[in-house]
Amino acid sequence: MLEIEKVKKRIQQLSESEAKTLLLIIYARLDTAINGSGGYEFIQQTARDLYDFYFEIPESKELKK
Repeated sequence: MLEIEKVKKRIQQLSESEAKTLLLIIYARLDTAINGSGGYEFIQQTARDLYDFYFEIPESKELKK
């Protein structure tokens, strides 16, 4: 299975509240990267962290079957 399909399934199993929280976290990280003073390296690290964040979404019990 392609990685994007795995991530898609994990996202689909999130509750509305979990999805909204995830979006808020993503926005906060992006806002800090873009408007902060960390420079290009901080922006790159933020992009890597956000990418990795998707793979940290736990699988539901149903997805593990």
